[in-house]
Amino acid sequence: MVIPASELRQRIKNDNDRMRLDAATAEQIDGLYGAVDWEGLATQGFDKRGDYCFIYSYPPVRTLRTIEPDAMFERSELEPVADVLNVYLHIPYCSGICSYCYFAKVVDNKNAPVLKDEYIDLLIREMDSKLERYNPTAGIGTVHFGGGTPSTLEPRQIERIMSYLRGLPRSGDLEVTFECAPETIHADLDKLKLLRENGVTRINLGVESLDDRVLKIMARRHGADMTLRSLENIREAGFDNINVDLIYALPGQSTASWVETMREICRWELESVSVYRLRMHPMKRISKLEQDLYPSYEDGLRMQLAHGLVMGDGGYLRVQSHKYARRRDVMQQQTELKRGVDATQLLSAGCGAYGFLNSTFYWNTKSLGEWGAALRENRQPTWVGQYLDRDELMRKTLALGVHTSSGIPRAGFARKFGADPVEVFADEIQRAVNAGLFEVTDDVVRPTELGYFFGDELSVLFYSPAVRGELDSLGMKYGMFFEQDRYA
Repeated sequence: MVIPASELRQRIKNDNDRMRLDAATAEQIDGLYGAVDWEGLATQGFDKRGDYCFIYSYPPVRTLRTIEPDAMFERSELEPVADVLNVYLHIPYCSGICSYCYFAKVVDNKNAPVLKDEYIDLLIREMDSKLERYNPTAGIGTVHFGGGTPSTLEPRQIERIMSYLRGLPRSGDLEVTFECAPETIHADLDKLKLLRENGVTRINLGVESLDDRVLKIMARRHGADMTLRSLENIREAGFDNINVDLIYALPGQSTASWVETMREICRWELESVSVYRLRMHPMKRISKLEQDLYPSYEDGLRMQLAHGLVMGDGGYLRVQSHKYARRRDVMQQQTELKRGVDATQLLSAGCGAYGFLNSTFYWNTKSLGEWGAALRENRQPTWVGQYLDRDELMRKTLALGVHTSSGIPRAGFARKFGADPVEVFADEIQRAVNAGLFEVTDDVVRPTELGYFFGDELSVLFYSPAVRGELDSLGMKYGMFFEQDRYA
């Protein structure tokens, strides 16, 4: 007898719903939940309903327009050419396609329009061309390999790109973060050793959950056993800075099963943990599932409260709205710098990569075929973007600064823009202070603990009237999802 997939998914939910939190944790979460005036905050615009997505860039993608391929090289007085750059490199290959993923990716099956060996060559060509046009003598301060799944790269490809990076000027101790998926390293200690030997300093492991059945709903290609073996391998390879990504509010997940995943991760005493609420892109398969599989809106809030509680009990500090670390010196530098006041220049290369050079926010095409064709013809693979004037640069600083560990430094902001953020955004900041989401000192504007909980909503608070008007016309609040994906 074949059991329909929908029935199997419902069984997973029913099983997890039967799990019970221990009484002390349940009481603590209930206490935290009861202490917040959710209805009052919602009337002020501080809730997570709508097209929710973590605010990782500004302006939001749905407001971007086609720009000239070389637009990012237009000089800017407010964003002078930097001597030290953050670098992001996108590797689009994956062992399969997760049901929720909206990043640029292709299945690594030898049928992609650009194969991996050529991809690395073209990636280097794009890096060279951008560095030459921007600042040929710039030092590299941080590097992040994202995807896709960078750990699908083969040894010769890893050696090729890492050899290239070692040949560039660098600034101090180079932080190199490399994203990995458990199915690519759980049985491949040699690959991890190769990464370590070639200069990678930090591993980011895409765990998402330790519930095997929920992972299947997500179309992940690993289980908890692969994750735990991967963590053993990463340590054995010599890495002393490991981050894992976790996702909550997943279909079939309950607060109790979420807490169980977090507690198991805490036992590993990893250096940092990132937690994200599920982002439901309307075009992705996961958004087409039965809606009663998902935790309720209220349970999603409880899960978010739970991660602050459990991670704190596990010896972690909250260092950003969605990140925890055992010590502040092991948190990822790039995520802090690119969202700050200074050192925000982000040179990004690869299919679907977004970057910020001079005062231009740019996004490369998400089509691997288009990206490869552009670089073979020595053209920039730019898709969309926007040149940010003074007002939009200030708004970017606030919208992204709320996701940093220290908030927005008033003196640094004034030095750059010639004005105090508390005066420029008096109404917005006072509104957040009145709601208990911001604290203002002589030195800084930063979220309170409750403010970090509503970090994305604080970001939206600083969207410009033009951006907000455009999103209103689309019926959107966050605007972080493209209307249509362009893959292959």
